[in-house]
Amino acid sequence: MIRFILGTTTFALLLANPSLAHANNCPSDFKQGQDYFPDKVASEHSAFWDIAYHGHYKVVTVADTESPTARAELKYVLVQCGTLVPELSGDLAGALVVEVPIDRAIVTHRNALAMLDEIGAAPSIVGVTKNFLGFAETDAWYASVLDRAADPQSIGAETDLDYEMTLALEPDVIFMAGYGPGYQEVTTVSGRGLPAIMISNRTEPTPLGSSEWLKLVSTFYNKEAEANQAFNKIEADYTDIARQVADQFADRDFSAAYACLGDDGGCGFMYAHGDKSLNGQILELMGVDNPFARSNDRPNGMDFDYETALERSQDVDFFVIYYIDSPEALASDERYRNVPALAEGRYAISTVPNYHECNAITYVRVDRLVRDYAIGMLPQLFPGEDGVCFQAPTTQEATAN
Repeated sequence: MIRFILGTTTFALLLANPSLAHANNCPSDFKQGQDYFPDKVASEHSAFWDIAYHGHYKVVTVADTESPTARAELKYVLVQCGTLVPELSGDLAGALVVEVPIDRAIVTHRNALAMLDEIGAAPSIVGVTKNFLGFAETDAWYASVLDRAADPQSIGAETDLDYEMTLALEPDVIFMAGYGPGYQEVTTVSGRGLPAIMISNRTEPTPLGSSEWLKLVSTFYNKEAEANQAFNKIEADYTDIARQVADQFADRDFSAAYACLGDDGGCGFMYAHGDKSLNGQILELMGVDNPFARSNDRPNGMDFDYETALERSQDVDFFVIYYIDSPEALASDERYRNVPALAEGRYAISTVPNYHECNAITYVRVDRLVRDYAIGMLPQLFPGEDGVCFQAPTTQEATAN
């Protein structure tokens, strides 16, 4: 069964296949003007997507983050099965038409995988990249998600899809990452006529903006109610924990940094984030001072050489260290002993056993990020609780033993 077609050809296929009107509890008595989507989502934090509901179809507008052209957009017209495709003219000319709810998805973006898990859509997954299958061999979270999927097959790498396998799996959509200018994965796959959906949460300027992309993903499944429920809890917990920390630091100075260490991870001596990055904004919301924010307005931070890093880090009270190879760098490079917080163990560092899970979920479950940071900075607020993605060095050593 062909489930997607670009342009007006979709209309002809829907008419030619009456069986489509009975799949997925599709309406068999379409009525023009009726609202087929009683549950709706809205983009309240995201800078890169929006949605409009039109009775029996939805129009999702996504910023084309791979395009160097400002304001370049992608349009997805999501049509309720059993109804008619609108005229694709004007702003909708060239839009990708997708019949919803979908039931077959390929996922190449790890954050999108976490989003599908959050809304209970894992059973729709028929294909994933080969690294996901590899992660599932050692990572309990990946194993759990893929166990609930539809016997997902490997479709190669995100940057090198196996097009023959991809076509054979007959996906309704392919959820892919849009990482920004310089990347062309989504553009390449779309250019070959495949239904690639750009998920650009990693380029969002705010943590809640990143998390809110799970709402967009839900629109392909008509799971807006589930998405609203999941996101509202994430937002409430995220805000509450950050406020607790800010209250604790309201009457005293406290500084913290978010950094990657070591050449193996491409971090040099220290790669630190400013207040324009997602994690830098979490630190700001917590009310702590970030000495690496000065002249550091890049969305993913910047490299600091040894001398500059040493100068800025002397009075840092706490570090969050985020790369999987950073523990080895910290242990093997004697120069880190010249950073007081690192030498004295005043940091939380990526949990190596949970690294792949956390790399998938933390840009969606930003409430878990802020909780891990809070546990590290103020363990007295969370007695007996350890972080999941970031832990104090003593906790990691105890876990390893």
